[in-house]
Amino acid sequence: MSAIWLLHTAIAGLVVATGFGFLAVRRQSGGPLQGARLLAGVAALLLIALLVRRGITINTPPLVSRFDTHVLVALLLIAAALGLDLLRSMPILTIGALPLALSSLILAAAMGEPQDPTAPFATTPVAGVHAVLILLAYVAFAVAFVTALLFLIEQRQLKAHAGQSALGMMPSLETSYRMTLRFVVAGVILLTGGILSGYLYARGNFSRSSGWRTDPKIIVTTAVWAAFLIVAILSSFPSFKGRRTAVASALCFVLSMAVSWIASFWSGFHRY
Repeated sequence: MSAIWLLHTAIAGLVVATGFGFLAVRRQSGGPLQGARLLAGVAALLLIALLVRRGITINTPPLVSRFDTHVLVALLLIAAALGLDLLRSMPILTIGALPLALSSLILAAAMGEPQDPTAPFATTPVAGVHAVLILLAYVAFAVAFVTALLFLIEQRQLKAHAGQSALGMMPSLETSYRMTLRFVVAGVILLTGGILSGYLYARGNFSRSSGWRTDPKIIVTTAVWAAFLIVAILSSFPSFKGRRTAVASALCFVLSMAVSWIASFWSGFHRY
């Protein structure tokens, strides 16, 4: 069973799961929701199988390319959304995360599966910690993006005096806001650890003249860290709480994903 077949099957499953999710919101029905959860779980299992197979094929942990990154981000996002859904009874979080995970897999399919396993950050424990922390940070920011959108949507519906049918699956505004802020802070903490571990690796493995300090991916990641840190700090001010924090969190995520993806093509040694 090829990795590409597994990937395309997972994409098809998420397409149907996303459709079920939107149907569940429209009809306020549990049947389509269970279908969305089930298909999301199946897609996650397929992605795990894909990564295991790929690791065996290249004989190294499967985190050496943008293809691997997109697959891992989709897997971690699905796992985080389903976990929070089951623990906190927040099905809307799964529904909101599915399109993001699907987009990540479509990008992976567009990239294609590379066969070259060589990458500077694929062979040491510090490098592994660095890569995992960075991935987890972006997943935390992705969850914050979903909860920020939920906050903004529900706030708009409440102002428009939408009926209960439109709000039945939504968490309270306070819950959405609190989760947004918590995941922004968690992302900043994880990204801090990722940047520090990457710095330690680079100091020990690259010479000062190698130009790693001005690598585009490092510059962009530092800027993303600073942007989300500013959002977290400003959220402590009453004038910035609520809608402004949600909007800033969502915009930071969109911009950070765009510039990080573009920077990975220019980086001298970051290929993921």
